[in-house]
Amino acid sequence: MLPFSRWPAPTTAFVSPMIGETAWNVTRGHGSFLTIEFGPPFLVVNEHASGAMRTAHTRGAWGLWIYCCHWEVTYASAQLAWSEDDAETIERAAAVLNGQRLTAIAVDPNSGRTEFHFDLGGAMTTWPYDDDPDEEQWSISTRDAVLRINATGRYEIAAVDAPLSDDGWLPLV
Repeated sequence: MLPFSRWPAPTTAFVSPMIGETAWNVTRGHGSFLTIEFGPPFLVVNEHASGAMRTAHTRGAWGLWIYCCHWEVTYASAQLAWSEDDAETIERAAAVLNGQRLTAIAVDPNSGRTEFHFDLGGAMTTWPYDDDPDEEQWSISTRDAVLRINATGRYEIAAVDAPLSDDGWLPLV
């Protein structure tokens, strides 16, 4: 595993400020997607094109989105849930991560696995689906930018509203 401290400078600069931050609003999204907020909250207000509607929600300074991959959540090395479990099991596992501080992130560029470690014994591991080695697995977004990691352990950093690129992925090593 390659700890974030040995990632290329742009990715290390992106990730290092969120280490030590508390996970909050750990939520199961569509299917088995997970979202986790870190850092101070801020309000996001979206004006809809029609002008007749507006939505608002709270985000963290960093938002981690786990999707398009398998994952498991463990506590004290015991599996609490994995991405194929039922909604109730996933939600219980998400609740265990809520309130824990992120202590480390490590990616294995050879297997595409990523480990997220937390201070009270929680951990989350992601690994690629078998069907698409270039599939984006997870991302960390801020107000302005997003760091994306794909199944081959490659990354891209882009504006938060930029589409995924086909050729902008860079190696972590």
